[in-house]
Amino acid sequence: MGKTYFLFGVHNHQPIGNFPNIFEEAYQKCYLPFLTTLEAYPKVKCNFHISGPLYDWILDNHREYISKLKMLVERGQVEIISGAYYEPILPLIPDEDKFSQIRLMNEFIRKNFSATPKGIWIAERVWEPYLARIINLANLKYTFLDDTHFRYAGLSQREFSGYYLTEESYFPIYIFPISKSLRYKIPFSLAGEAI
Repeated sequence: MGKTYFLFGVHNHQPIGNFPNIFEEAYQKCYLPFLTTLEAYPKVKCNFHISGPLYDWILDNHREYISKLKMLVERGQVEIISGAYYEPILPLIPDEDKFSQIRLMNEFIRKNFSATPKGIWIAERVWEPYLARIINLANLKYTFLDDTHFRYAGLSQREFSGYYLTEESYFPIYIFPISKSLRYKIPFSLAGEAI
């Protein structure tokens, strides 16, 4: 049997207007401990998506987090993923706004991490096929969607171990299936159960 690769991605988000104590509690109990643990295991690689409102709060309250994350990016351990800056549901906003939101996030990533994002996080994984064109035109190459989308398309569980190419009007992107069951186990169960 050949090698199996496990793509591990982290999505961190707090909505605009959330209470400052909620931001701080999530930072102290989740965001910082995870990053500190990841730093201690340089062979573990993953990608990170952090929403714009959370980035804004981190810059105002814990700028050292950005420095630590940048160090992991520079050593090739972490890839920063783009997204729509304020986490809008992309199919619900005009194309011009989609591009503006993605551009804002891409510029933030370039400025703060000296990196060019290649992938995009889709808020709530709400997908419409025409988003492939938008993503491609934003110079991004791939995204992630719940495996539920693939099941509805007729694929079976054993077909979720790779990635798929989709396109809209000859604008292609890659899509990686997300294990929905694992996505729910990680935040809501003990580590041993998730593994």
